[in-house]
Amino acid sequence: MRGHAIFLSCALAATASANEAFLRAEVVDAVAATKLPMSVADPAWQQLSARSFRISPQRTVRLNDLRSNEVLKSGPGISEVRVKAAATAQQLRLWLEWDDPAKEVVREDEVNVFADSIAVEVPERSGRGVRLPAIGMGDAEQHVGVSMLRATKGGALASQFIAAGFGSLTRQAPAVMTTAELQYDDALKRWRAVFTIPIDGDRRALVPVAFAVWDGARGERAGYKRLSSWHFVRLPNRPLDDAWVKELAYGFFPGDLGDVARGKALAEAVCVACHHLPGKALTPPGLAPSLVGIGAISTPRYLRDSITTPSAVVLPGLNPNQHYVANGPRDNNGALPNADAFRWWSPGPDGGQVSKMPPFAFPPEQLADLVAFLKSLDGSTLEQP
Repeated sequence: MRGHAIFLSCALAATASANEAFLRAEVVDAVAATKLPMSVADPAWQQLSARSFRISPQRTVRLNDLRSNEVLKSGPGISEVRVKAAATAQQLRLWLEWDDPAKEVVREDEVNVFADSIAVEVPERSGRGVRLPAIGMGDAEQHVGVSMLRATKGGALASQFIAAGFGSLTRQAPAVMTTAELQYDDALKRWRAVFTIPIDGDRRALVPVAFAVWDGARGERAGYKRLSSWHFVRLPNRPLDDAWVKELAYGFFPGDLGDVARGKALAEAVCVACHHLPGKALTPPGLAPSLVGIGAISTPRYLRDSITTPSAVVLPGLNPNQHYVANGPRDNNGALPNADAFRWWSPGPDGGQVSKMPPFAFPPEQLADLVAFLKSLDGSTLEQP
């Protein structure tokens, strides 16, 4: 057998009680191995099939950069990440590939140009009864580990972070994940990378993962990136927790999702008072999270819960200080007060954060319609008509 890895078997077939549609759509099976391939070019990877997952611009985030925001408005920037996975009892290794027509490699100290990069995100904890973190760098209750590779002229720059929401990214020692390699294929115009996730002592069969890609040629950096929703890697030879699969699989059972057209009419009657929708941008940017492309980066369950219990996950907003009250009183330094309308939460009675969005008690049929419409917003339609 060519290559250094020795693959043993594919993951076990799903049990009859597991949601087959969810597993087919959202899960990549890791192949069992006695030794994992390290290099992205290891011939052993050629023995494995890849799963493709869509990545779409994170339109909730707007930078103080007119050029970048124009690029964000002018084209969807949608692409995909192709994923292969192999695992031993102690480690899960991911092979990732994505197309990029231009190779952007920078010096480590450059600040006016931007590098092609990729990151893998995993929850600090997950399992039955534990909701998934907000996809945008986690949230205050559910933290995420982030491993990133940035293309520099000195080689791939690897960084490890922990995060609890927008603006909270904190560098840490590489305890959650390690990275192995980042290579550009000049002939095929695509990047490939390898990441390793330790799994020793963890007996879950499913590992939640999300992917982020930055295209330096588009000026992408920080929160301006292309992002996936939560997907899952299934570890070999481990039984599925059917109860957890049922929690994750909302949106795949009959009746979970309703009619997209009815959901669109409802969203355009209710949601546009604060949020942007494709072709419907009636409020100033940043008044509330943009829903343009929200379905590409959100699970159906997250969409449902955001409607019914919006304070369960409060997004802090990436840059709440970018709006000011023009006729407000200045402080001792001459600064105008922030426009509180652009902050997405208010202080709660217990000192916590309460979403400014009220909980909506839609009838089940309307809720199913609205979630179906929001999930259909895959990023292919832009904000402006």
